[in-house]
Amino acid sequence: MVPSINGTGRSERLSRSAREVMNVPVAQPRLATSAVPSQNTPGTIELETLHDWHDDLEQDSHYQLAKTILCHTNPNIVLTSRDAKIKDDMIFNHMISFEGDPVANQLASGRCWLFALTNVVRIFTTRKYKLAKFQVSQSYLFFYDHLSKANWFLEQVLDIVDEKLESRKMQFLFSNMPAQDGGQWDLAVSLVENFGLVPQHVYPESWNSSNSNVLDTLLTSKLREMGYKLRKYYRERIGHHPDALEMARQEKEKMIKVIYRILTISLGTPPRPDQPFRWEYTDKAGKYHCIETTPLEFARIHSGFDVSNTLSLLHDPRNQFRATCTIERLGNVVGGRDLVFLNLPMKQLKSTAIAMIKADIPVWFGSVDKAADTENGFLDTKLRDLETAFGTRLTLEKKDRLRAYDTSMTHAMMITGVHIDPLTDSPVRWRVENSWGPDACNKGFLVMTDEWFEEYVFQIVAPREFVDRDLLAIYDDAPHSVKVLPMWDTLGSCA
Repeated sequence: MVPSINGTGRSERLSRSAREVMNVPVAQPRLATSAVPSQNTPGTIELETLHDWHDDLEQDSHYQLAKTILCHTNPNIVLTSRDAKIKDDMIFNHMISFEGDPVANQLASGRCWLFALTNVVRIFTTRKYKLAKFQVSQSYLFFYDHLSKANWFLEQVLDIVDEKLESRKMQFLFSNMPAQDGGQWDLAVSLVENFGLVPQHVYPESWNSSNSNVLDTLLTSKLREMGYKLRKYYRERIGHHPDALEMARQEKEKMIKVIYRILTISLGTPPRPDQPFRWEYTDKAGKYHCIETTPLEFARIHSGFDVSNTLSLLHDPRNQFRATCTIERLGNVVGGRDLVFLNLPMKQLKSTAIAMIKADIPVWFGSVDKAADTENGFLDTKLRDLETAFGTRLTLEKKDRLRAYDTSMTHAMMITGVHIDPLTDSPVRWRVENSWGPDACNKGFLVMTDEWFEEYVFQIVAPREFVDRDLLAIYDDAPHSVKVLPMWDTLGSCA
C-alpha cells in the first residue's frame, strides 16, 4: 500500500522537524548493504559501462533522430512501411463465392476460436437456406464450454489427486485451467457434438458473454476453491472408504451445479441440447419459413457443415512431420473428442488451404498476433523495419520461437480467399475474416502475406476429403502413436 502524502508521510516529516527543534539527534537513513553492488560481482552492470554506453550513443546521429521521434509516438505506427501497405492489396483471384453477413464481433472476450467456427458454419447455413443475414449463437457454445471446462478441471484434479499441490502439474492446473475463454478446434467440435448449435436469436449475447473478464475471474476463484476442497475431501476419506473416489465425484456434481447456477445467472439459461425450439426466418426472396428442431438436430441437419468430418493440420517444426501430437490434459468435454494435431510441412498446409478455397470452402486457422497492423487490416512480416529504428532485429526461426515461448497459437480466424501469382503459380497473399466487427481492420477483413502465413500460422482445419489417404491413416492411428506434449508446452496456448 502506498502511504498518503497528506497522511502518514506528513506526520513523519512533522515528527522529524519536532525532534530537530528539540536538538534531539536524528537518525540518518542508511542504505541496505545489498543495495550497493560489489564491483567484483560477476554479471553486474558496472557504472563505467553505463557511462561508455551513454557516450557512444550520444555521438550517434541516427540514434539521436530515432530517440527524438520514437519517444513521442507509438513505434508500431511510425515504423509501418508505406510500401508494404501499398503492395498488400485487397485483391484476390480465388475467393469463396459467399462470405455471409454480418462480420461478427467477439467484443471484450477471448472467444475467437468459437467465432471462427461459427463463421465457417454461418457460410454453409446461409447458402443452404438462402439467407441474407445469419449468425450462429456464439454465446450458446460459450456457456457450455465454460460449464464443460469447470467439470474438466475438477476431473483433472481428481485424476492426479495423489500428487502434491506444489507439483508442477497440479500448479499448472490451478494457475491456468480453471476458467478461460480460449480453446482449440477439437474442443469446439466436442461442444457441437455434445450440445449442438442454435441461431443467435435463440440465445443472444449477454453483457457477460461480450465482456467475459468479470465472469472468468469469479469462476476461476470459485473453481480453485472447489479444487482445493475436493482434494481435501478425497484425502480425508481415502484411508477409510474404498470408494473414496466415487464419493469425491458425487461431491464434484454438487460443485458443478453451483457453477451452472452462476452461468445461468450471468449469461441466461440456454436451451438444453435436446430441447425443441422454433427457428423462424425469411430467405433472400422475403419468404417466411419456420423449422421446429433442437440444438443437436440443428447442428446435425440444418447447419450445412459437418464439423466432425474434419481434422487439424499443424505446422510445428520442432516435432516430427507426418506424425500426430497432442497436449496433455488439454480439453473441455469429459468423454468428448480427443485433441489431435497432424503435423505436416508448411507446403502441405498451404496446398490444402488453396484446394479448399478453390472448392468454395472457408478455412479455420490458428495463428499469433505479431507483425500485424490490425487497425488497418495488414498481416505482413515486412510491415515494420525494426533494424533501421533500433539497430537490431528479431532473428529466431519459427521452431526456436516456439522453444523460447516467443510465439504460440493465441488467435483463430477464417481464410476466405487467396491470390496466386499467375506466373509462378505460388500464393502471394490471403484474405482473412477476423471477429472484431466491421469497424475493425479493413471492414472486418485483413490481407495476410504468404510470408506471414509461413511464419505465424500454425494450424488449419480441413475436411477429411482434402487430406491424402496415407496421412489420414497416420491421423486415425493417433490413439496408438500420438506424441503427448506436456501441458505447459507452447502449443497448449489456446486461441
